[in-house]
Amino acid sequence: MQPNQYNLDEVAAELLERRAAARSLHEFVKQAWPWVEGGREFVDGWHLGCIAEHLEATYRGEIRNLLVNVPPRFCKSTLVSVMFPAWVWLQNPSLQFLYVSYALNLSMRDSVRCRRVIESPWYQSRWGSQFQLQGDQSTKIRFDNTRLGYRIATSVDGTLTGEGGDFLICDDPNNIRDERSETSFKSAIEWFTQVFSTRMNDPKTGRKIVIQQRAGEEDISGHILANEKEDWIHLCLPFEFEPERRCRTVALPSTKGKPWEDPRTKAGELLWPERMGIPEMKALKKALKSEMAVAGQLQQRPAPAEGGIIKRDWFKLWPAQKPFPAFEYIVQSYDTAFTEAALNDPSACTTWGIFPSEGKWCAMLLDCWEDWLDYPSLRRRAIEEASSLYGDPPRAIDMVLIENKASGPILKTDMALAGLPVKLYNPGKADKIQRTHMVSHLIQNGLIYLPESDKEERRGRVRTWVEPFVDQVAMFPNGRHDDMHDTMTQTLLVLKDMRLLEGESVPYGEEEDLYEPWEKEGSTNPYAV
Repeated sequence: MQPNQYNLDEVAAELLERRAAARSLHEFVKQAWPWVEGGREFVDGWHLGCIAEHLEATYRGEIRNLLVNVPPRFCKSTLVSVMFPAWVWLQNPSLQFLYVSYALNLSMRDSVRCRRVIESPWYQSRWGSQFQLQGDQSTKIRFDNTRLGYRIATSVDGTLTGEGGDFLICDDPNNIRDERSETSFKSAIEWFTQVFSTRMNDPKTGRKIVIQQRAGEEDISGHILANEKEDWIHLCLPFEFEPERRCRTVALPSTKGKPWEDPRTKAGELLWPERMGIPEMKALKKALKSEMAVAGQLQQRPAPAEGGIIKRDWFKLWPAQKPFPAFEYIVQSYDTAFTEAALNDPSACTTWGIFPSEGKWCAMLLDCWEDWLDYPSLRRRAIEEASSLYGDPPRAIDMVLIENKASGPILKTDMALAGLPVKLYNPGKADKIQRTHMVSHLIQNGLIYLPESDKEERRGRVRTWVEPFVDQVAMFPNGRHDDMHDTMTQTLLVLKDMRLLEGESVPYGEEEDLYEPWEKEGSTNPYAV
């Protein structure tokens, strides 16, 4: 071997490594790993390459808005918040990044780690000639380079006056501890839509990335999927594979012109078995404690597939081929809103038919809807529907139940003037979750029916118009809206008080005051106002 042959081989190997890292973010992550994680071994996984490829497509402008949902501890922040800007600056160091997390200390942590990669001997020896970091602007929150690129770290609700970016990136914009906080979710969404999304340097070329584990249906991901889905590419990677939710995105270089799709084939197949196998998964589930947390943080859906407090399969199906029973009592239940503004909760209504079956009183859902209506439209619709006939043989509505909030008292007065049997419902001190637990056993014990679809291809499933109701009930308390759910709980609570869903069934009209026991002297009924 010639004296300089070994050195030449080293130089050639380093050149190949440098070119590979500059071409591929995934390769860059592998090589830069020791400068971020020290002695912790790099364990590769297909999901790392998948996320990296989607980020590369975002850099190239092939994806303008990228939403990634992935479980915790799967290297999402290392990929997106640490490695990605350092890699992008190899291609174009003038690009500017604006990073946000729910907490400033998390944003600063990843800012420091990113700067550590750029300042490492490994990075400087290969690409140091392309740019340097500015000495007069290098803090935990912000660092600039000599080519006018910068990386700024802030938090949700943090100050962004005068700042913008070519890349707007949210890494865990919702605190997972706020999964029950409606106020926190709404505040984050207002900040995301009214402040953060306006910080783009160039609206025609700027890119947005949101990566998070799901905290609830009303988190930032939920807002995007409900209101902007057509403008975003959604990469959803649950811990355990669910074939019916297989994720498909866009064509990538590795997919040879076909849309990328989750490569797993078997239900329950793990996302990163090389590092997070079955024992680790069991430990993580045990630490999370609740089904809701497992569903959101691990499976990337706000509620378990089978349901939250109330499970989907607790509802009984009324067979499509079987005639409906003769309903002996019919209740129409309302949860009303103040306005028709789509940003607010809608008004909702469910209609229930009560009937005896096998010696017990049961209830069946006859109708359900929710809509954003101004008050005149709500009043007109409520009076028209309460005056309709339900059942076979037909029966008029026996009671209209309206929650005592928002426009409820006004609607009660107007419906009473129209000659309808209307009462206000007062939930008392019990909150929505408590009220749900108070009636959940009625559903679990098979007293609540939903009509089965009469279409052959949908046998064994509810009718199409029932599905939004079931989804909302199963999603509670993590759903975006719970208005139909609330109409159900208030109905079941009142029917319990009327002894129409517990105990033996009694022929219609044979028990004195059976349907309105709160009108007895000395009654302490909490529902009628």
